[in-house]
Amino acid sequence: MMNKRKVSAKVIKAAGTSAQVLSRQQESENEKYAVNEIIEPPYRIEDLQQIRENSTILGQCIDAYKRNIAGFGHEMKYKQDDNKETPEMRAEWTLVDTEIIPLFSFEKPFKEILETGIDDKETTGNGYIEAIRNLEGKPAELINMLPQYMRVTRKDDNPQEVTYLINGKEVKRKKRFRRYVQRVGSVDTYFKEFGDPRFLNKKTGEFSDVSLGEKNATEVIHLKIGNGPYGIPRWVSHVVHMVGARKAEELNLRYFKQGRHIPMAILLKNGILSEESEAAITDYVSNVEGEDNQHKYLLLQVESAEEGIVGDTPTPVDIELKSLADILQNDALFLEYDEKSRQKVQSAFRLPDVYVGYIRDFNRATAESVREITEEQVFEPERNSLEFIINNVLLLPYGLKHIYVNLRKSEISNTEDMVKTIEVLADKGGLTFRDIRNIAGNMLNKEFSDYDIPEANQPVALVLERHRKVSGWQKGLGETLQKSADSNSNEELVNVMKDLRDLLESMQNAED
Repeated sequence: MMNKRKVSAKVIKAAGTSAQVLSRQQESENEKYAVNEIIEPPYRIEDLQQIRENSTILGQCIDAYKRNIAGFGHEMKYKQDDNKETPEMRAEWTLVDTEIIPLFSFEKPFKEILETGIDDKETTGNGYIEAIRNLEGKPAELINMLPQYMRVTRKDDNPQEVTYLINGKEVKRKKRFRRYVQRVGSVDTYFKEFGDPRFLNKKTGEFSDVSLGEKNATEVIHLKIGNGPYGIPRWVSHVVHMVGARKAEELNLRYFKQGRHIPMAILLKNGILSEESEAAITDYVSNVEGEDNQHKYLLLQVESAEEGIVGDTPTPVDIELKSLADILQNDALFLEYDEKSRQKVQSAFRLPDVYVGYIRDFNRATAESVREITEEQVFEPERNSLEFIINNVLLLPYGLKHIYVNLRKSEISNTEDMVKTIEVLADKGGLTFRDIRNIAGNMLNKEFSDYDIPEANQPVALVLERHRKVSGWQKGLGETLQKSADSNSNEELVNVMKDLRDLLESMQNAED
């Protein structure tokens, strides 16, 4: 008899770790060797602001951005629209609507804080908002900061554990934070990156394990364009022609300021300009500007270059004034240069003419189409990025489970197309009476009272068809009853009652 060998199986689980693996990317040379760990911006911030002030188009483009991204204010929405509102959801809504966002600033509304941040970001590539927490450790006040004084440090070597709230669940991640320095004159003030859990000394820039009281640094929310330590303006590649357009404007200004004095050459033949005339011309050229020097006469006195023999006919002296205006640039070239410069700056922002005040060659249909494309391709992505910062960074410490903040957008609608669409949907049973009432309220900017009838939530086409059947049946019933009474026949009456039963059953099935 053979011995059976026993076989056993053992499951060996892979030894894993729950520790997060941090990014392996290296720092750039500018960050790694920064003096005192403070990184200098790639462009002088004051120069960028000066270019914006001197430009005739950059300001309009930036204004269009901030007005259409954050200028229409905010609204709150439930994360789950299909859920029935609970007391907890309503309490969270009231908290955000009355006790959080309105108290961020008493000097200006929340939308203007965002607009200023967008303005700074589009001008210099960087917008900074100081966030001050209350005693509970939650953001309570927001203050815009001047970007020309702000500096960014390299990321800290020690990663910190941060808790995020994702879909109602807490997720822990490790993150390396930066510090920010406000440099005014020779005085440096340090700030933390928003969300850094450590205590930072605002004067020395050193971290502490315990609170420093009045020396605790506040936090900064950094809005920037790009992925580097500093943001870079989207228009920076257009600086050359923007400065050129400014120089062309200054040249035209000098021309008008100096009056109608054209450049010219004074040619003398067989003569020498007297000392008095030479001094007069020098003084005239040096002061040839303003209205006082317009339409005046210039007297030139010329002496013969050679002394002839007595009695001979003297050689005539010839004075010729030759205009040099023909070799100058034509004004039309400056106008074309300025127009091309304007178009290039707008292309950097991807803005059509209608957003910057140029509405020539636009009809209503074209304008509406352009607005729809710009809203979809330009403003909505920027608005989504800002909404992410508001909900997932600024409001993260509040642990909101049901509410999120949404930035409003402009209402873009073609009334004629909407009316046609409503007619088609209503005829096909796609709209109820309440839907049409709500659409009319939005179009007319008027609030209507709700219908207090059962049919309000039923498709319009279905209700109208039912009423048509009832009206037709009533007419037929009257004729049948009259015919039955005239003929004294009960058979006609029985048929009428059967039809009535069928109609009531069909109406009941429609309601179900």
